[in-house]
Amino acid sequence: MSDAAAQAMFKFFDDNGDNGLSFEELKEGMQSVGSKFTDAEVRNFFDKYDKDKNGIIDFNEFLGLCIDINTNDSEKAVATLFATVDKDNNRSLSHSELREGIAQYTGKPVDDAEVAALIKQLDIDMDGEVSYEEFTNNILVKMSVAVKGGK
Repeated sequence: MSDAAAQAMFKFFDDNGDNGLSFEELKEGMQSVGSKFTDAEVRNFFDKYDKDKNGIIDFNEFLGLCIDINTNDSEKAVATLFATVDKDNNRSLSHSELREGIAQYTGKPVDDAEVAALIKQLDIDMDGEVSYEEFTNNILVKMSVAVKGGK
């Protein structure tokens, strides 16, 4: 998330315009953008990122909160994607699982050469399959680079 995007989100959450977010403003703002966190989860986030413990999250504290939420959501999404593609639940993706999973995910057929190239890129231990660790580490690195670059 770029600074400009974070500032816009912060201002959106800051209902009263006092340059700080109360617990209620944070909770209502998160709900309004579709986050499905419980009050206890929001309270834990709030308390964790209210570094000066003044009952208000300022912009710098809000940035830390955004990074944490995005990271957790990203990891969950990648884990869900892997589980969807891993049809035999062995925590490793075969050539056929990748081909079918990519086709299902993109809605387009994938040829064997494209799948082989993907496996070659992701298969660090060179066993011919992509393990959960190989998949998540590679995808998360790419996501991290994209977020860091403001893309």
